[in-house]
Amino acid sequence: MKVILLILLLSFSFFAYSQKNNLSIINEKSEVKITAVSYAVNSAKELQSIDWREIKEVFNSNKGSEKIEMSFALNYPNFKYKIKSSIKVSGQTKDIDSLIFRAKKGVTSIIKISNKYKN
Repeated sequence: MKVILLILLLSFSFFAYSQKNNLSIINEKSEVKITAVSYAVNSAKELQSIDWREIKEVFNSNKGSEKIEMSFALNYPNFKYKIKSSIKVSGQTKDIDSLIFRAKKGVTSIIKISNKYKN
């Protein structure tokens, strides 16, 4: 009886200790950094439908000094003029508004150029 009680007490203390350590691991927080967003599309309509507010929200978890990059590409492989246009904008997270402004201008330029040479 003493042996069974001793084994039961040891196993109970072992399980109680192991659960205590697992709870501390679960409560730790992890950081997520998003450093780049890339769009590669086959039509100008897809570029026009970009939600710029969502792009800004993607980078909200970054610190202000983090370097980020946004790239946008358009590829018309099956047309008379095989158009491949792309733009890349990079900078720090704290300058997200100016980066988005530059990216919008670049995407607008890609759309205008592609519409000229579209079949």
